[in-house]
Amino acid sequence: MNRAGGGGKDRYTEKVGVVFHSMEESVTNQNMLKYARWMVILVIITTLSQASTGLSSMYDYNTAPSHAWTAQIGLLACLALVVLVIMSKTDSSKVKGMSFGLLFVWVLQYGMGEMFAKMHWVSLIHAVIAMGILLHTMALLRALPSVDADPAV
Repeated sequence: MNRAGGGGKDRYTEKVGVVFHSMEESVTNQNMLKYARWMVILVIITTLSQASTGLSSMYDYNTAPSHAWTAQIGLLACLALVVLVIMSKTDSSKVKGMSFGLLFVWVLQYGMGEMFAKMHWVSLIHAVIAMGILLHTMALLRALPSVDADPAV
């Protein structure tokens, strides 16, 4: 019933309906956040793989190809993480910022690895950045909401 006593909708309920309609469009997709969580775990695994192949190359093991491949897989995982966080439509600016930051640092690390592959002193900087990536990724894993989302249909 409207305010004038009639049976139709008044302007207030029409506005509330519009507000509810726009709120339905911005609902966070929990499945995307669940997949983003798996991408973070993949980045942790590739970071640890990077550490093991990088250290073993110092002891004359030929692990350069696997070091390069895991760097590329990690780069793709970071890119997928950013895409999944954006597609989830989450309101958490912390998760958005941390995922973009992780992608930026991984691109920086990948670029340093490609440009300075023959300069062994750069590995000192490269290793410190890798530890920062690992810590940042673990913090991002904690920042992502733990969801029990439905499996994708």
